[in-house]
Formats: sequence, C-alpha cells, structure tokens
Amino acid sequence: MKKITYFATTLLFLCTFQVFSQTTEFQGTVNLGPLAKVYKIISVPNCPQSYSPPAGTTTTVTQERKYTNGKIEIKVESTNSPVGTPLSINANQELKVPIFPNSEGSANFFLDDQDKSVLRVNYFLNPTNTVSSGTTIREYDPVFSCTGVVTMNLRATRILTADEDFVFERISPGSPETATTWFAISQRIEVLNAAGGIDYYLVNHFDRNGKYILELQNREHIPFSYPSLDFGALTIPFKYRLGFSKNGISIPDDVTGSINIGVYAGYKLTGYSLINKAGTYTNRTLFSLRVGPFLNLSSTTLDSVSTTVGKVPLKKDVRQNIAVLSTGIALMGDFKGVQIGIYYGWDFGMGSEAENWNYHKQKWLGFGLGYKLTDLFAKKD
Repeated sequence: MKKITYFATTLLFLCTFQVFSQTTEFQGTVNLGPLAKVYKIISVPNCPQSYSPPAGTTTTVTQERKYTNGKIEIKVESTNSPVGTPLSINANQELKVPIFPNSEGSANFFLDDQDKSVLRVNYFLNPTNTVSSGTTIREYDPVFSCTGVVTMNLRATRILTADEDFVFERISPGSPETATTWFAISQRIEVLNAAGGIDYYLVNHFDRNGKYILELQNREHIPFSYPSLDFGALTIPFKYRLGFSKNGISIPDDVTGSINIGVYAGYKLTGYSLINKAGTYTNRTLFSLRVGPFLNLSSTTLDSVSTTVGKVPLKKDVRQNIAVLSTGIALMGDFKGVQIGIYYGWDFGMGSEAENWNYHKQKWLGFGLGYKLTDLFAKKD
C-alpha cells in the first residue's frame, strides 16, 4: 500500500505541479539594461526633401509617410504631362536619436499597431519632485533641426508663487548623468539657488509623450527580466522530517510522500530573451524564480510508532487518521520546463489526537522535481 501511495504522489506531482502550471500574475515591470538599443523618435516639421520627376512629366505629389524598419518611406505619385522640374517637398523628418549606452529603466514592450516590425518601449514615468515657493527656475525645451542638431530654447524664467510638483528626474550639476544623450535632448528645468547659480536640474528623462523604440538586428536578441506577484495551487510530493529527541526517546529522520494540496503566494522573477526573427519579434522564456509563503493541507495515519513521544501513545493495533496543516516558505525554479522546488515548513496536526503525533509542530524540508508535460507538445522555435 505504501508503494502505491508513493507512486500516486509522484504521478500527481509530475502531471499537475500546479505551482508552476496554474498561476495568475499581476503585471510588474520590465527592466532594460544600459546597452539596450533604444532610440527616441523625434519628429521635425517642414524639412525640405528634393524629388526629380522623370523628363517630360508634370508631377502631382501625394505624400504618404510610413515608418518601417527604421526608415521613412514617402510615396510619390506622378502623372504624364510636359514639364519635368525638380520639386521641393516639405515633410516631417523623423529622427532616431540613440539613448544607449544609457537605456536602463523600467518599461513595458508593445508592438506598433501599424507596423509590427517596430517594437515600442513605454518607459515608466519620472519621479515627482516638489520645488518650494519663492524659488527661481528656468525652463528649457529642446529644438531639433532637420539634420538632428539640438539646441535648448529658454521658454521661461519665473519665480514660483506656490509649491509646484514636477514629474521630472532630479540631477545634480557635474554628475555623470549630465553627459548622457538623454540629458542633452530632454526638456529640463534649472532650479536656481539664492546666489543665482544652478542648485540642481529637473529633467524629463522618460518623456510621457515621447516615442521610444527598441531595435534589434535579424537574429539579435536581448535578455530582460520581469518581476511580478504570483499565486497558485501547490503540491509538495516529498517531505524530509528531521530527527529529534524528547522525553529520552529518539525519533529518527523520516522521508514521507503523500497526496496533498495547498496554495502559494509570493514574488516571481522571470527571465526572457527577445529575438528578432526576420522582422518578427519573438519572446522566449529562459527561467523563472518564485519565493513566498504557502499553506498546505494533507492527512496522516497515527499508530503506535508515530506516537511514541505523545501524551498518550496509541496501542499497537490502533490507528487514527488526522488532518495536517503545513505552512512555511517555498523557493521554486523553472528552467525551460524543468521544475525544481525546495520548501521549508512546519506540520501542525489537527484534531484531538494531534498532540500525540511525534511530528506535531516539527520542522521539515520538502523537495520536488518535475517537467511540464505541456512543454512536450509545445511548438519549438
């Protein structure tokens, strides 16, 4: 009977390892590294572009601008007529300004609705900083030329008449951040001290109205992590109970397996690799790690052997089933379908006979190893 119980427990674990296969996540953040190839897209209006129509034609210009694979495409239609002179077309010029090697930040990814080859980056907003009433500030806006040269335009100098909140990042003069590209191209505020010098900068590092894209070459990939909250069902197939002594009686170590079910909640960190496959972005899961508390419910059978240190040990031919509530900390990992779980907890017997159980309120270590059977049938990249 005991062998059948072990077999059933192992089969349940391998097939349903619920803590990994049936979970619900709440969205967290994606953490980009400093070398991620992120560009900020700047639109400069009324930039002249030349078009030379074929000889012997009059050209009717129809502009259709589309951003595809990092290039600006302008569609020009022509109709036959007897003139062919060069034309100057005023159109918006799209500039790609590299943010790397200072691309680090928390963000989300999403594909452009109109062009699935463009991967947009939605950075989280800057922190809020409060500037006190009576402080003098100078506000600057970046202005770009058609060739990409940026100059800072002084928009206003004013003395605050009340405390004001700015969703800008605070930067100290002379800090390494002042040498970055994003500092040079971002809207910023100079906060002045009493002597009229710059006390600190407030910089619109992550522009809420800005457009950012992540660009990868064909077959190039970038790793990133995704933290989130996680909860789900849990089964612990094997427990290793540590031996101890009580009332002059030694209780040996014990390894047991039983059918059990519980719930888990905690923190999850998932590692991904984003790869460009001929213009299509594919997200691959590399690993996930989970840590957090759990509650687990099972049962055990008491007999004369398992109650030797109890208040009233059971007689040789007497058996009694009791429910067991287990709680503790779980550490679990998933590496390309291979799942490993380590658990540390305590057992609490329930019912009138609980105090007789040798392992009531005793600590144990749990182990689990499995493979998500659904991965056997999943489509491989």
